Formats: sequence, C-alpha cells, structure tokens
Amino acid sequence: MAENGNGDNSGISVGGNLSINDSALALNHSTATATTGAPAEPDRDAAIAELRAAARLLLDQLRRDQDRYEDGDQVVAAAEQVEAELTREEPRRNTLLRWLGFIAPAVQATAAIAGEVEAIQNTVTSLL
Repeated sequence: MAENGNGDNSGISVGGNLSINDSALALNHSTATATTGAPAEPDRDAAIAELRAAARLLLDQLRRDQDRYEDGDQVVAAAEQVEAELTREEPRRNTLLRWLGFIAPAVQATAAIAGEVEAIQNTVTSLL
C-alpha cells in the first residue's frame, strides 16, 4: 500500500511505470482512455474495413456451402449485394439491413453463420 503523505494508506500500489492522462491510468507500456467526459469517437474507417472483411468471409462461406441452404444461390446473391454495398464510400444502412435480413432466416440452422450475420447486422446498426 502507498502512503499519501498524511500517514494514511491510499490503497494504491504500483509496481512498474505509471502514466496518468486526465483520469485515465496506464501501467507499463499499455495505454488507456479516460472514461469521463465525452466518449472517444470510434475509428469509423477501421470499423468499416472490419465490416467489409466480415462480409467477405460470410460470402466465401455461403458460396462454399450454398448447397446446404434452400435457395442457396439467392442467399449468395444477397451476400454479394452486401459486399457490393460496403464498397461504396458511404454504405447505405437500410440497404445493408434489408439484404442481411434476407440472409438471416436462410442460415438460421447453421449457428456459426447465423451468429456472423447477426454480428454484421449489429455492427451496421450501430455504425451506420
């Protein structure tokens, strides 16, 4: 325990490098962001790049397994529309959600893919 100068214990003990930035603490080489005040804006470009990568992986999986799904060719076509929409400078949220909404029920029997579709839908909803 560290003493605060008044003979009291502060309850804080640090073994390493400590940096303080406003109300954020970081030990050793880690970084931290203050949780008070306005939240930091997410790096939108990086998030969209991750969304594009997820959509690309989904499309690859659907192409590979399209025979497992009723109307598999239409599901793949919908995933292609999602990928195409994400290449736009400003992807349209409603268009993405419409195509993802078509894909979701078709893949619900495959838990892993259904989870991926849901994760992409949630990202689209929160990001765009």
